[in-house]
Amino acid sequence: MQDNGTVQQLSKALNQLLDAYEILQEEAKQLTEENTTLKEEIDDLELRNRGLDSRLCALNDTTKHNSNEVDTMLGRIENILGPTAVEEKIEEKVVILEEKIEEEIEAPVENNSHQNKEDNKEIDLGRMQSLLNGFSN
Repeated sequence: MQDNGTVQQLSKALNQLLDAYEILQEEAKQLTEENTTLKEEIDDLELRNRGLDSRLCALNDTTKHNSNEVDTMLGRIENILGPTAVEEKIEEKVVILEEKIEEEIEAPVENNSHQNKEDNKEIDLGRMQSLLNGFSN
C-alpha cells in the first residue's frame, strides 16, 4: 500500500506541476500579447513625436522668418523716423539763429550799418523761413 500511496502523492504533485505550468503558459501568452500591444503604442508615439518635431521645426522656421521680417520693417521705420529727429534738430538750430539775428537787429548800431544789416538780415530771415518751410513739408 505504501507504493500505492507514494504513486498517488507523485501523481498529485505531477498534476499540480502540470496545472501550474499551464497557468504560467497562459500568463506568458498574455504578457507577450501585452508586450506586443505596448510596442505598437510606442511605435505610434514615436511616429507622432517625429510628426510633432517636424511641425515644431516648421514653426521655428516660420517664427524666425517672421521675426526677421519684423526686424526689417522696424529698421525701415526707424530709418524713416530717423531723419525727422535730424530735421527737428535743424529746426531748433534755425530758431536759435533767428533769435540771434533778431537780437542783432535790435541792438543799437550806426544808422548806415544798421540799415545794411537789417536788409541783409531780412534776406537771411527769408531764407531761413523758406528752409523751415522746406523741412516741415
